[in-house]
Amino acid sequence: MAISTWTWRAAGALAFAAAVVGAACGGASAGAPAPSPTPTEPPPSASSSDAAKVYRRALNEFEDANYTVAEAIVDSLVESTDGGEWLALGLLLSARASIQLNRLDPARLKLARYLTLYRASDPARVTGLVLIAEILYLEGRPLEAADSLLAAPAVLGDAREKATNLARQVASELGIREIESLTARWPADHPLVAIFEIERASLLLAAGETKRGKEVAEAALALSPPEADRDRAENIVSGDMETEQWRPIVGAVLPLSGPLAPYGRLAEEGVRLAIAEYNARHIDSVTLVVRDDRDDSRRSGELVRELERLGAVAIVGPLRTEGLEEASRRRSDRNLLIVSPTAPENVSFRRNVYSLWSSTERVSRGARALADFAVNELQLYRFGVIYPNTPEGRTQLAAFADAVRARGAEIIATVAYNDTATTFQDPLTFLGEARPQAIYAPASAPRTVIQLAPQFSFYGLRGVQVLGDADWSAPEVLRLVEPRFINGTVVSTFLNRSSPAVRWPEFVELYERAYRKGLQETLVPALAFDATNLILAALPWGYPRRSAIARTFRETRGTPGATGIFYVEDRTLLRRPFILHVRDRELVPAFEELERFSTPVGGGRGPQSQRPPQ
Repeated sequence: MAISTWTWRAAGALAFAAAVVGAACGGASAGAPAPSPTPTEPPPSASSSDAAKVYRRALNEFEDANYTVAEAIVDSLVESTDGGEWLALGLLLSARASIQLNRLDPARLKLARYLTLYRASDPARVTGLVLIAEILYLEGRPLEAADSLLAAPAVLGDAREKATNLARQVASELGIREIESLTARWPADHPLVAIFEIERASLLLAAGETKRGKEVAEAALALSPPEADRDRAENIVSGDMETEQWRPIVGAVLPLSGPLAPYGRLAEEGVRLAIAEYNARHIDSVTLVVRDDRDDSRRSGELVRELERLGAVAIVGPLRTEGLEEASRRRSDRNLLIVSPTAPENVSFRRNVYSLWSSTERVSRGARALADFAVNELQLYRFGVIYPNTPEGRTQLAAFADAVRARGAEIIATVAYNDTATTFQDPLTFLGEARPQAIYAPASAPRTVIQLAPQFSFYGLRGVQVLGDADWSAPEVLRLVEPRFINGTVVSTFLNRSSPAVRWPEFVELYERAYRKGLQETLVPALAFDATNLILAALPWGYPRRSAIARTFRETRGTPGATGIFYVEDRTLLRRPFILHVRDRELVPAFEELERFSTPVGGGRGPQSQRPPQ
């Protein structure tokens, strides 16, 4: 027996909602949805007027971007309300605040509860399903987001504009086959289906299947798409779509005034150098628009919105974590790629937002790579660690220790030092008494290495293999420390300035020729140069859609830059670590050094004791 379109849609929506609720509740069955709440039913613990006042207060805070306050206020309303319209409205507003705060799991739970308040065909479900689709989209699950949108009842009501805009963003993340499988699952008369079909027509056109693309666009026009999408479909049919010459805009948000202005101007030099190099090599040149955020995180967010309205396809900056957080939150299009050259932390950055200088990943991956080499290649099993008493130093200790123990070796002694120390007698004597085979000695700065390196032999640690972080490979360290105090040290670093695998020598030449001055002892312009080049490498041929640029950026693998070799893994921008050996003021690949001798590196010293029993 044929099933009516309405019944099919209702059944699909009900099944999808049950799956969402089940996932949110740890896999428990959602059961049948409860009847729709009666709008005039007052909450049992508060009068309707009191509830309205609380809700309005929370809404005002939300509209003022005080999301934490709004969430706390409306959650108190939800807790004191057992049913009625204020429960539904409160759950929705609380979920919206959680999404803005990037707390997606709590938002999902609130929306799961909201959906149980309505039957599958109730138009009130639309807003909840659209918000669930937004969460799925933010999590990088566009196909599931599309299913959530198309599970919504066809009468979109007040949620039409948000649903339509989100459908466009989601569709831009999907491929031809994904859209075909999606539209086959849902009724063609759903108002959002046309948006996905027009995107499919555009993809067919880009793939060279012009005739088929025009046919799909013509069929989509019969579905009465929104005006903007109708114009796009008509352009595809007429052959005018996405064939015009394009000049993409790349924005930059940097502190060109204020306390960080010197660094902002250095970063701007790196950005402009990368843009100039790109434009010299390509017919379709890129336009750069630079804005000064004055090192004000709120202004950073406002400038990102401005650049977004100007049509920027990607943004370099801001330099600080707070500005990057605000920029990622304020953009309206989550496909807008934002890459900071120097933000030190990116724990809660959102989708398509990256930093080249995330300290957590930068120092922990280097420490793990060094531990792997020391145990597996040098066959060392007893380690001491001397580290700066800073957050970064403690991160390096934890990463190195975890990696050593995972490989069956042990940490027998650890000691911290003040990062302003100039003498290390006590910590080095303490480590010497433990008799380690190797000492891992991350530093807080190159100046620390210059002070520390000669003191190893002075305090009797001549027969111990020294392992260092990137600061041990700094040019000033190799220049100022006598070779006898540092020869044999094994170093983990992301920047091997002498390696042909990175663009450091090329960058230095470009920079000094362009600006007619020497490069200062700072990586800021090089990091900005790399951030810009990674964006430019993701620009596709043809029309530069933000979604395509962001998707290509996520596929970055082994791209050489001035400050390292880059790749993206689990939405994090990473560098490939180099393991190097110090020899007579030079850095040479440690694996090559192993091949030169039958004994491990580090002055020909082998392990001092056997591997500990397992």
